[in-house]
Amino acid sequence: MLPPPAGVLKLDQNEVPIPPPSHVVEAAAQALAVSNWYQPAALYDEVRGLYAEYAGVDPKYVWLFPGADDFFEPLLRTARAVAVPSPTYFLFEDQAQFHGASLVKTPLRGEEFRLDLAEFLDAARRADAVYLDNPNNPTGQLLLKPVEVEEVLALGKPTIIDEAYFEFSGATVANLVESWPNLAVVRTMSKAFLLAGLRVTPVIAGRGWRIHYNTVRFRVSLPSLAAARAALYKRDYVAEVVRQIREGARYLKEELSRLGVKTWPTYANFILARGPPGFAQALRKYGVWVRDEEARLGPGYVRITIGTEEVNAQLIRTIRTILALPTPF
Repeated sequence: MLPPPAGVLKLDQNEVPIPPPSHVVEAAAQALAVSNWYQPAALYDEVRGLYAEYAGVDPKYVWLFPGADDFFEPLLRTARAVAVPSPTYFLFEDQAQFHGASLVKTPLRGEEFRLDLAEFLDAARRADAVYLDNPNNPTGQLLLKPVEVEEVLALGKPTIIDEAYFEFSGATVANLVESWPNLAVVRTMSKAFLLAGLRVTPVIAGRGWRIHYNTVRFRVSLPSLAAARAALYKRDYVAEVVRQIREGARYLKEELSRLGVKTWPTYANFILARGPPGFAQALRKYGVWVRDEEARLGPGYVRITIGTEEVNAQLIRTIRTILALPTPF
């Protein structure tokens, strides 16, 4: 059995701890059996078309990448400065640093982690490009409405709106790509579609983004394309995944509140919580892995992936035990 390790409650990378349905697994297995062949262009295009139908856009705007970082890289190699909310998706920050792109940060304000549009527009004017995760990672908050995103787009800068948690938030600006050539909307099939290990990232990009077809069509593996095709053809399971995660979020908020742990509303498959200082490290000693956000948000902040009913109950039992100890931290 592959990850998580035995005895570990792995809630640190926003994976959904539900296996993909059998029809998706079987499609990937069938592709493995013929993996001596390159993935055909027709399959890549079919998955593009299926995702375009799902997203409600023209297929010519849809591209598939093996992870968002693969799409981010060309921009970060050339942009000297990128406007971002702060905090934001930590791997985007890390990748920007690696490529030497500076981040023009607009801090999220107050207890509700709100993004001030005027501040963000000012930062965008001073940058070469814009990146906004909506919902935000790690806070789980929606930062801008579509009409506000259009104000950012009107500046004419290449703008990425990261909608990795679209299925849970229901909020999107994908319909704006036809009107705004500088817009790219990044989605994922890693969360609600349950394909994290297969790395299929649809990007809905306006005409202003230069994407070389004969390069990108070979990047997503044959088993990944086959699994994505099967998932999109028979995607009714996604609604059930979203229902379970939303129900889990309600349960965790109620139970954590009873334990004196503060939480925030979420539009994603994780919740932001604040316990005592050293909370993440204390949980790790008991085999519970959560994302430690103390360095970015302050003492006690953690980001917790929402799991199944059983996983969530085990998490609460562990936290209850830790908080009851005389010197847990």
